Amino acid sequence: MKKLLIFVIILAVLALFMKVTVPAPEKHHEIAKAKLTELFKEKISTMEGVKELIKGYRMEEHMFAEFLLQGLEMEDYFVCNAGFLEYEGEKYMITLGMFNHVFVSTDYIDEISKIAEKVEEYKEKFD
Repeated sequence: MKKLLIFVIILAVLALFMKVTVPAPEKHHEIAKAKLTELFKEKISTMEGVKELIKGYRMEEHMFAEFLLQGLEMEDYFVCNAGFLEYEGEKYMITLGMFNHVFVSTDYIDEISKIAEKVEEYKEKFD
């Protein structure tokens, strides 16, 4: 019984610490958008297929990144908050705010690379 009480107290203290250090949703959104825009610009600059796509729409790289991130939605939970992007009806968590920090998932950036590679493959086949 004593071990259970100690465990519950530790869990409560951890939850309280997490609640106190969770970034405000507005601040999280601002930081997430800045980090993701930078990642997009960095990744886009190495992908010829995507660069040509952007030129086709007469956009600059940062405008394209902002266009992709315009749907970034924040959800606030008790001990953290999360940023989601919706694509084809599904929500994907791409940022997590906790311990006064915003963590960014870069998994989706790899997906963009795969799409860009496919664009280049098809371009080579039909040129």
